[in-house]
Amino acid sequence: MAYAKKLEGLRFSEISTLIGMLDEINRKHTKGVAAKVIETDYFGIPTNSSEAPDFENLGIELKVSPLRYLERLDLYTTKERNVIKMVDYNEIAEKSNWNQTKVKKKLNRVLFVLYVHDNSVNAWDWEVAKVFLWSPSKTQNKLIQSDYDIMRENVLAGNNLREGDHTFFATCPKHGGGYLKNSPLQSPRSSLAEHPVMKFAEKRGYCIKREAFIELIADSIDAPLIKKGRSIGITSEKLEL
Repeated sequence: MAYAKKLEGLRFSEISTLIGMLDEINRKHTKGVAAKVIETDYFGIPTNSSEAPDFENLGIELKVSPLRYLERLDLYTTKERNVIKMVDYNEIAEKSNWNQTKVKKKLNRVLFVLYVHDNSVNAWDWEVAKVFLWSPSKTQNKLIQSDYDIMRENVLAGNNLREGDHTFFATCPKHGGGYLKNSPLQSPRSSLAEHPVMKFAEKRGYCIKREAFIELIADSIDAPLIKKGRSIGITSEKLEL
């Protein structure tokens, strides 16, 4: 954690020149490259799709996640949901307790590295804001189980999963396009995952919902969550930006 905390306040140009070179070629790749700079350049974690946590010997998963600044409200909030891993429909059908699933290993202990995504500047000028270690509290564990129960009911009933059905722990599309909502089985195989009832269903990923994620961050860094209209966020002072 002492090594991880040294990231706070650094710009990506200070961590690696890699993100700058790739951003000049194709800006849309910068989010993935931002993660790669932190994971590979800083922590030395090789690119992989392992079911094990990134820091396997510590049981810690690494998540590099963007914040965005709401200028009209002078607040920072989460830019997007936090995607964890691919959904395994068969496992959901088999396991009634989320603590017995593979995704539990990814959420048991998470090292969050938060940076500010700002399209008005070059990506190498993006700054790392906060670094913290998180594990689900008893309350959050209950929320995850409640959301998982809803997922499981829908899987067993042969219903499509929807992010809007959940409050904290949800699923989101994870196939890069091509899925045909009105005729799923005619979708490209690359957009489908095996399903115990429907044979195949939309390829989706587990995620922490965007609204729930900003609440998680505020709670973890002991910052008040400010609500202005329909938006919620954290002040720059609490993020030390």
